[in-house]
Amino acid sequence: MRYALKLCYFGNSEEYEGFQRQENKNTIEGNILDALKKAKLIEEVDSANYAAAGRTDRGVHALSQVIAISTPEKLIIPAINSFLPNNIVVWAEKVVDEKFHPRYDAFSRYYRYYTSYANENLDLMREGALLLEGRHDFKLFRKKQPKKSPIREIFQIRIEKKDPFLIFHIMANSFLWKMVRRIIDALLKIGELQWGLEDLKSLLNLNPKPNIYTTPRPINGLGALILWDIEYPFKFQVDPNGLTRVKMLLYYHLSEFALKGYYTKDIFEFFNSINEK
Repeated sequence: MRYALKLCYFGNSEEYEGFQRQENKNTIEGNILDALKKAKLIEEVDSANYAAAGRTDRGVHALSQVIAISTPEKLIIPAINSFLPNNIVVWAEKVVDEKFHPRYDAFSRYYRYYTSYANENLDLMREGALLLEGRHDFKLFRKKQPKKSPIREIFQIRIEKKDPFLIFHIMANSFLWKMVRRIIDALLKIGELQWGLEDLKSLLNLNPKPNIYTTPRPINGLGALILWDIEYPFKFQVDPNGLTRVKMLLYYHLSEFALKGYYTKDIFEFFNSINEK
């Protein structure tokens, strides 16, 4: 029987070297495969016809990464989770056709990018977002991948301001390597008035000036990138145990960051009081 599994994880850069398994390195995928073996669901990766929907970079988080395995054994999500670190959780499943591939059978991918709002021009950024929507050659919005077509279709880019943050919602059929963060870079440069809309058009037309190029925006404290969802022609069945585990993970993170924010504020006020004397 073949199963599609939905995962949530925090890809903390100080802990994991990204999603894709690498020899002698701690990765999200490496931990998942070890857990599947310990749960007696697979013996070898190839014989299980293992596949993943995509690879997230070091420091990128996911709510809905999807993998698939074929196994003759009964799949029990709590058993898998018992062998995973606390910040990687399987929380939903679906029995699928043996030919199912989580990457090629996906309808769309949806990412969110969070960053601080620094008085960027939202109207200009939203105009830029409209230019990017649709089917384009995104060769200049990626890290080089010679064997992959640079043609992608962006279904929607929405920019939301929630003081004191900006949230970029980007949905497409698929993304090239570092494409999301380079799109964010282009839109923020427009919002910062470093670029005009014509500069963005020149990138899409593959004829930019030498000083017009994109770089991936950070995901190490100054920004956060999350693989929010991947759409398929079916719905997953949520596992109650997995859902509880996800909520516990999120509660822990909320508590940790609330505490960190509180004592950092007190430290800031302490040094502010010294400057005022």
